[in-house]
Amino acid sequence: MARTGSALPAAAEVEQLYALASARPPLAEPAEVAGLYATLYDLALDRSDLVVVTAREVGELVGFGYGHPWHWAEQQDDWSAELSAGLGDASGQLDGSFAVQLLAVHPSFTRHGLGFELLKRTMVASVSAVHWLLVPDQDTPARRLYRRMGYRPLGHGPEAPNGAPGLVLIHG
Repeated sequence: MARTGSALPAAAEVEQLYALASARPPLAEPAEVAGLYATLYDLALDRSDLVVVTAREVGELVGFGYGHPWHWAEQQDDWSAELSAGLGDASGQLDGSFAVQLLAVHPSFTRHGLGFELLKRTMVASVSAVHWLLVPDQDTPARRLYRRMGYRPLGHGPEAPNGAPGLVLIHG
């Protein structure tokens, strides 16, 4: 398991951080979404190929990202089927790539380059040539960050947690 930063955070820490990071517009997601992301992270902790990056300030988790290699043969859930159907023929570009599952920055640390640094560290630690993620298809600070880092739209996938259409971005 590749890790950078301090020890792996507990799912409860991830939930708290994501709730703070996503509560304000433009995302304005309900707190339940943070619980869902924390549960998915907790389930992913069993993976030997998991990449986790963190940033802490005086012990508090202020930045977090994680992901893992993506292989369609391993994806048997409804969300993945919806992703594949939405992308159509383009879905093949994700096989063998690295899925950035979550990137979150505490609101007090936005616009200071922390999101950029976390994403860069995630991508380097993944040792993959191709990375992808899903964002709401709307103008958000995160989407602008991804665009600056060279991510480009691949197609639409499952709906984002805030109800906006989900847009798959790919890099590499």
